[in-house]
Amino acid sequence: MGAASLVALLRYSDVSAWWGYLQQPYLWRVVRFSLWQALLSSGISLLIAVPVASCLMHRRFVGRALLLQLFSVSMVVPTIVAILGLVVVYGRTGWLHQVFGVNVPLYGLTGILLAHVFFNMPLAVRLLLQGYDLIPAGQWRQASQLGFSRWAAFRWIEWHYIKKALPGAFVLIFMLCFSSFAVVLSLGGGPKSSTLEVAIYQALRFEFDLDKASFLALLQVLICTLFAVLVYRLAPVNRQDASVLGQANYSVRDSTGARSADGLALLSVFVLVIPPFLAIFDPIFSKVFLQTLQSFALWQAVWVSLKIALPAAFVSLLLGVCFSVLARFCMDRAYLSRLPAKIEHLGNMILMVPGLVIATGLFLFLRDLGWGLQSSYWIVVWVNAVMALPFVLRALMPVMYQQETRFRNLYLSLGVRSWSRWCLEWSLVRAGVAQALGYALLLSLGDMGVIALFGSQGLVSLPLYLFQLIGSYRLEEGACVAVVLMSLCLVLFYLSSRFIGGASHVKH
Repeated sequence: MGAASLVALLRYSDVSAWWGYLQQPYLWRVVRFSLWQALLSSGISLLIAVPVASCLMHRRFVGRALLLQLFSVSMVVPTIVAILGLVVVYGRTGWLHQVFGVNVPLYGLTGILLAHVFFNMPLAVRLLLQGYDLIPAGQWRQASQLGFSRWAAFRWIEWHYIKKALPGAFVLIFMLCFSSFAVVLSLGGGPKSSTLEVAIYQALRFEFDLDKASFLALLQVLICTLFAVLVYRLAPVNRQDASVLGQANYSVRDSTGARSADGLALLSVFVLVIPPFLAIFDPIFSKVFLQTLQSFALWQAVWVSLKIALPAAFVSLLLGVCFSVLARFCMDRAYLSRLPAKIEHLGNMILMVPGLVIATGLFLFLRDLGWGLQSSYWIVVWVNAVMALPFVLRALMPVMYQQETRFRNLYLSLGVRSWSRWCLEWSLVRAGVAQALGYALLLSLGDMGVIALFGSQGLVSLPLYLFQLIGSYRLEEGACVAVVLMSLCLVLFYLSSRFIGGASHVKH
């Protein structure tokens, strides 16, 4: 899909003009900044995520389940809403300035890093916890019997599995940050803090320069591909252990140092993640909130957002299930055993192609067929579905692999196939399916990239409506719209968990 859209865009481009772009100093400044902020964001997110994941693995405390649910939501919270929360906390007149008198340079690299860590640190924690799930219970039992300290357990047991999960997490977060659009557009603060994705948007939206847009898109794909290939070539293989049927809680020797380290890890979470969430809901007590709820434009935007998010989420889930089933089919055959990892990587590669490029290429292709602007809605739906696919695969692949490893021989001996197999596994995989659908719903609901390019008078979603309010300096109304958007996200995520994942999934 990404390749086809890029080819459609290249058809309308003059390749001879590309040499001129290579000689522009502005281009290389944008490339350097894109790489620098993506590397910093990925490194900081993982540096914080490792001790937080270890703390959540070993500690059981009041609010732990709620914190994990919050991490799930913060990974896919609408970007423009999170940015508004960050402004309330770290802005010139924000909470941090009012309480401590501290001014944070929010517009520029600092603000971009704060926003990326807010989004990606919880994502990294969830990915690392999946790595912890691969540790056989026997290793924890033996560590407990030998009296391992937390550091010894981390060194001899945890790190062996964490280091296998880190490369995949690093590549995913790097590509998300490298192709960041709404964060840089809102908090960049000017041309000095521009990324390739923003440059592509400017080339398409304001100049409609297909030559420049196709060149920048190809450059971004090339950089991301080289980076991903390099990391995956050096990364160790992360395999599912068939003995992992459920983690037993075997405690290791505690110490003051371990408690202090866990306290600092949790403090970083409460400083970086919790305040922006609280700030988002602050306007609910204002008089403007009730007035905003009476606006027809608000509910029209809600309806448009739901019209986009619901079909996009189900299409993305269907694509994710197809990828997972295909990968699982290859696991059962020795001559195809290398393909499952390749299939998963292929699903992640869609992040290399900018969503704006996919949308523009698809638009040009449909225009050649005579469908033109009336296809804008379906373009937005399809691109949102495709861009959510990496998150859907992250939720689906581990549970699907686990069932394949556990029960493959039993299925083969009993002749259980296709639909019968799915019915037997549903109770075991439904939590992963619910999480995948929830991710796709929230990502599609909060999209501000494709809708910013194709949005029109009849196609204004909640994020675009919010961005328009902020752009016209109606900040109080914008804050109230952010509350509505965030509330809608929480409700949809809960409904997905409750009715697909089941009651037990909601509790845990």
